Amino acid sequence: MFFEDLVNSARGGVYFIAEACDNHMGSFEYAKALVRAAKDSGADAVKFQHHLVAEEMLESCEMSDNFETHLYDFLLENALSLAQHKALKEYCDEQKITYLCTPFSWKAATEISDLVPFFKIGSGEFSDYWFIDKLANLRKPIIFSTGMSSEDELVANHKYFQNLGLDFSMLNCLSEYPPIYTDLNLEYISRLLQLFPETTIGHSDHTDDIASSLVAIAKGARIIEKHLTLSRFVGGPDASVSITPEQFKMLAAMGRKVRSSLGEANKQVRPRERKVRDWAYRSIVSTRHLEAGSIIVSEDICTKRPGTGVPSKMYKEFIGKTVARDIPQNTLMRLEDLI
Repeated sequence: MFFEDLVNSARGGVYFIAEACDNHMGSFEYAKALVRAAKDSGADAVKFQHHLVAEEMLESCEMSDNFETHLYDFLLENALSLAQHKALKEYCDEQKITYLCTPFSWKAATEISDLVPFFKIGSGEFSDYWFIDKLANLRKPIIFSTGMSSEDELVANHKYFQNLGLDFSMLNCLSEYPPIYTDLNLEYISRLLQLFPETTIGHSDHTDDIASSLVAIAKGARIIEKHLTLSRFVGGPDASVSITPEQFKMLAAMGRKVRSSLGEANKQVRPRERKVRDWAYRSIVSTRHLEAGSIIVSEDICTKRPGTGVPSKMYKEFIGKTVARDIPQNTLMRLEDLI
């Protein structure tokens, strides 16, 4: 499967998408700077958005309260052109980072299809079957964000995508900008892994720090999408849900460590741990000189490091036994010392 191969080949087993969104504020030079920042921060991909505003919303569309300027007007002024997206794709290739782009309309999808290895579709289009049916004809893998959906809707959508023959991944997501931490419900990632064991699960994070993304990785998320801004002073509708390049660099480095630390659901003594065990565990030791033929009582033994002798957990097997040969005080005892 495409996404399973993608995450397995990613450094540390986690695929990081730096969501540049519209944090370029209409500046192509800012957009290029976001590409460089994403690359320097350790992201696997940098993602932009292709907006053809009249294709995706009505001018009178009511906005949520995270927008200071009506999104229709903002996008008319700040959306990148198709020519700029093509130039960004070339620039990403030069910088050796994957260019991604979210299309917010069918027309936008057809225009960028040749530029991206897969589509990333936002939560607003997660249940837009008209749009998704058309996307399926482009025969590209798709990552879906799952914000604003109930579990029943999520399960129904998953089945719908399977029936379309899509190769897809799903990102756990909360569509609050920024979210209240108590609403994040990151434990649900475990539920998604249980519901869809054959689907690559990730997390799209709208907080302004890195903690929740690290928790998501610990819960099993293999794709992390996180908004990136050059500076919180740049502004824009996504400023409150974005992190700086310094934060993203820390997220990528720590996230890969978190993933590498998960291991498997079993407990065993590791080779390096065994070397510590040899000295840190305790062995049975004589507390006084023991003569051959004497009977060992509890006061005759204690336990001390290292752990290279008879394990301390076996001390009861020595009580009441006869000493086979003289044993000096403060000596590691052996089973051969007993009759």
